[in-house]
Amino acid sequence: MNISEFNNEFDLLYDNANSSAPGLDLYEKSVYLTKAQLELFKSKYGKDSPYGSFEGSEKRRTDLANLITNYVSTQPDSSGGKGVTSSSVFFAIPGNLCYAIQESATLDIPNCKASVANVLPKTHDEVNTQLNNPFKRPDATVAWRLDYFDASANERVVEIISNYTVLKYQMRYLRYPKPIILENLDGGLSIEGEVASRTSELNESVHGEILDRAVELATRDYKEQKLKGQLQTNLRNE
Repeated sequence: MNISEFNNEFDLLYDNANSSAPGLDLYEKSVYLTKAQLELFKSKYGKDSPYGSFEGSEKRRTDLANLITNYVSTQPDSSGGKGVTSSSVFFAIPGNLCYAIQESATLDIPNCKASVANVLPKTHDEVNTQLNNPFKRPDATVAWRLDYFDASANERVVEIISNYTVLKYQMRYLRYPKPIILENLDGGLSIEGEVASRTSELNESVHGEILDRAVELATRDYKEQKLKGQLQTNLRNE
């Protein structure tokens, strides 16, 4: 759907569900559409999703395909004493990252060509335990990844642990969708820091679901406010 279609269909569904409700302006509709989009997005990815992993069905892969993004960095920062190992290296990662799909690291192995190793996410407890076990430490085929936030640079980073020099970190990930905004915002208004008008970045197969959920949210808020007003009126009458 384009912006005009989102706006018109929202009005139609909302008016049918709430015949006596006051109309919503474009900013208010944008807020509900963005909230609905994020709810549906979160429900469709990850192993804990009620639908299963988003790659578990063709529909979910199609729904979220527009948000799959590649990232490559060849600029590691040395541990500088802040890593859990002296050989740890850090890579800045995109701020819009939601869910890593696949990761790899290119390693510099002496007397060999550069080798591409799988990157496995680890907890700090796992690393503390496995670093002391020579049979479980990372080798030429595997590197470990710990999540980290660099407060000094105000950025998300990953700590990569390997027995070899890490030359490159590569990731394919699912990014968060940008908000749906039905008109350019001004006067200090923004949604998630964005002000430019934009339709949904999710595949059009999901647009109807977004619209239905947005109207449900708006209807719920209207009815709850109406009920609250009725209760306050009853209290005054007593």
